[in-house]
Amino acid sequence: MKLNQFMRSLLVIGISALSTGCLSTSNELVPTVATNTSATNTSEELVIATWNVEHLAYPVSAGCKPRTEQELTELKKYAQSLNADIVALQEVASIKAVEQLFPSQQWQIYLSERADTESYACRGSDSTSTQQKVAFAVRKELMVNNVNSIDAFSVGNGGLRHGLELDVSSSFGRMSLLNVHMKSGCFVDDFLRSDSKSCRVFAKQAPILDSWVESKEKQQVPYVVLGDFNHRLSAPYNRLTRALTTNSDGSASSIVNTTEKLIGCHPYYPAPIDHIWAGNVSLDVDKKVSAVLFNDMNPKAMLSDHCAVSLTLNKTQGQLSSAVQWHTRSKEYALLTESIYQQATKTITKRPLSESPWVVVMDIDETVLDNSAYQVMIERKGQQYHPRTWAQWVKTQNATLVPGSAEFIRQVLKKGGKLALITNRDRALDEHTWQNLQLLGLPITVNNTCLLGRNQDDKDAIDHALISNDKDLRRQQLTAGTASCYYSGDERKVSFPKLNIVMQVGDNIEDFAGETQEAANVKELLSHSKTELILLPNSMYGSW
Repeated sequence: MKLNQFMRSLLVIGISALSTGCLSTSNELVPTVATNTSATNTSEELVIATWNVEHLAYPVSAGCKPRTEQELTELKKYAQSLNADIVALQEVASIKAVEQLFPSQQWQIYLSERADTESYACRGSDSTSTQQKVAFAVRKELMVNNVNSIDAFSVGNGGLRHGLELDVSSSFGRMSLLNVHMKSGCFVDDFLRSDSKSCRVFAKQAPILDSWVESKEKQQVPYVVLGDFNHRLSAPYNRLTRALTTNSDGSASSIVNTTEKLIGCHPYYPAPIDHIWAGNVSLDVDKKVSAVLFNDMNPKAMLSDHCAVSLTLNKTQGQLSSAVQWHTRSKEYALLTESIYQQATKTITKRPLSESPWVVVMDIDETVLDNSAYQVMIERKGQQYHPRTWAQWVKTQNATLVPGSAEFIRQVLKKGGKLALITNRDRALDEHTWQNLQLLGLPITVNNTCLLGRNQDDKDAIDHALISNDKDLRRQQLTAGTASCYYSGDERKVSFPKLNIVMQVGDNIEDFAGETQEAANVKELLSHSKTELILLPNSMYGSW
């Protein structure tokens, strides 16, 4: 099968060691689905926000940023205006403080488990400080699977904030979110080149964050890192940015800074320090980010010294191409394949065959197995073919049969022939291919059928003389009796004698020996098309 081409230094800090202690929560930490159906967004949209609320205390009149009841009313309106499903909060004193803005009737509240620290006199006032912790507010429509308070971010200093990790399920599947509030005061692009106390602390926190990101990259789970980084991460040359976007093996990470081009909302500080990073998020998901402004942006009137930053994830629904619609919906496609296979069956049953071992060589994809469901999936998501998504599809073993193929295969085997399935699926996927074929009830065994996935040797062998396409080598091995057929698991077995190829069946010119799309002579092929070469329709993809 030929598809068109279309989808840090890891420090020795075990992620299991990062997650410690219990979580303060206004709900029991049990995965449940709430019965409330008044979700803010449709099932195809998820809004995630981060907001440093600036010393939000309970009661609201306490702490270093005391508020009036009128200001509390404005904060509530602002929180509601976010229209968010998940909000990461920084500088909150307690669950009760958060519930003033995110009532427990609609929200699940999770607070980092950091021990309370000694209070101090607030700068420029006689007020006494309250606690600075991080929290998540999660709409009750979402399922929270797990929450971890990550004390490693405090780097042994009880006064520094913990990270807070959330595992949540939504219409986008299961994802991890990490809420951080990093050390303030280190605003240089390379924190290792500053001797300031703040940068020395930041230099200890950065690899912990990098390690967390690296672990999610390896797990290949969708994840979001958001919060107050106290660091300007928009520049690609920033040391932390470079670390986060590069895997330990030097390859590019999937993570992107969705706030890279955002302008900070505070009039005095246009370079933002509140960021939302996203990794392993499917290519079909649209990402829109914005800063949510206060009604009054005069610095003295701002409800907090940080505006919330919001990321909207939206699934796009692509339209199906005419080719895929024809393949999946038309009666013509099924009629064509059925009639072609019926003619091939008549040919093979009536044809006088020698007593020497003979074989029918067949392609698999769109010849035996129908993968149109994969094409529908990627087109609906606005994607193109990608080896990763293709391998994932093969491993599902959900391909169906091309109409007419099963009866033809039965007749070949009943006639005493062997079957050779030469596919351009990667040879490492042979186990899944074999199981898919057996699940569909085909009477194949390792004694009557040779499955040959493609490997690098098949590509390297092309010399445009004896080997014209990447299936020719395997065809020659069949006739020489040296074919390394699938056996079980990772094993290969050479158990077939020299075989005489009596028929080739495929959906692509290059499923025939010695042919390429560029050099194929149609008139010459027609002279063999009724008895030796059987071509099925496939308008979805090919070598053309």
